[in-house]
Amino acid sequence: MEPVSPSRRGINRFAGRHPVATLFGLGLGASYALILVWWLAFTGVLPGGDLADRLGIAPGEVSAGIATVALFSTTLYVTWAADGTAGIRTLVRRMFRWRVNPGWYAAVLVALPALTLGISVLMGDELKPVELPGLIGTQLALLAVSFLLINLWEETAWTGVFQTRLERRHNLFAVAALAAVPFALVHLPLEFFSGAEISLVGLAVAFAIYFVFGVLVRSMFAVFLRGTGDSVLLVALLHAVFNRTSGSDGIVAAFAEGDSRMLALPIAVVLLTAVTAVLFRRRLSRSYRRQLDEGHTSVETADAGELAAVR
Repeated sequence: MEPVSPSRRGINRFAGRHPVATLFGLGLGASYALILVWWLAFTGVLPGGDLADRLGIAPGEVSAGIATVALFSTTLYVTWAADGTAGIRTLVRRMFRWRVNPGWYAAVLVALPALTLGISVLMGDELKPVELPGLIGTQLALLAVSFLLINLWEETAWTGVFQTRLERRHNLFAVAALAAVPFALVHLPLEFFSGAEISLVGLAVAFAIYFVFGVLVRSMFAVFLRGTGDSVLLVALLHAVFNRTSGSDGIVAAFAEGDSRMLALPIAVVLLTAVTAVLFRRRLSRSYRRQLDEGHTSVETADAGELAAVR
């Protein structure tokens, strides 16, 4: 990686030396500022409140898209400030690292919804008949939209930069708990577009729920990132599967009738994380994190040598 240039001044130098803090502060601040503009439009204070209707999506999804743009833009900036253009290239490689063992694709796509469905049925939910071909087509389409528009860029910020950098010095589960704080904060504005009455107590409860789920899913994503050898793409796909598993129009809701789904989901996340962590426990150490980083650096060095040879 390129060292932070001594010629950089001000915020560029600070971002280069403190990329995680900059991503937290600048990314969250930009996200909130842009969402505030959208909320003012949504409530009629500013023009453009019909944007969600014109796009045909829910107002909360517009908010999520705005937050994703702010976070990903900040992610690219702090990566450049800390590691230069070589860091950007490495990050992009990790974003699109698709060459992994096919078993990981099967685990990412099937394990979480299957576990959640099985647990919900054990807890009393009843299976219902489904038209399987139509269901598969619909869920894959929704999965692709979520993955391409939100999750790939979102996980590049959280897993690819925020957690990865902290994991170089700390245990990945402790880092996941820390990452759950900004993760919950960036999702909190969704409450303002839910249609429910907003109160401080309601926001505090929502933050607590987002935080708890954040700790669980960020731990799961961290384990899968190590297991797949640093594939942000697979982690983002897992995030999209999580969303399609938890939704009221999601995979599990299509197969089961009852109220146990939302309790079964965190249990399934914990089980999947625990089993994967045990099977690939040697990859969870900080030394393995260093091996992955050194491998990326070796690739960058090789690329630089090839370019020099061409020139």
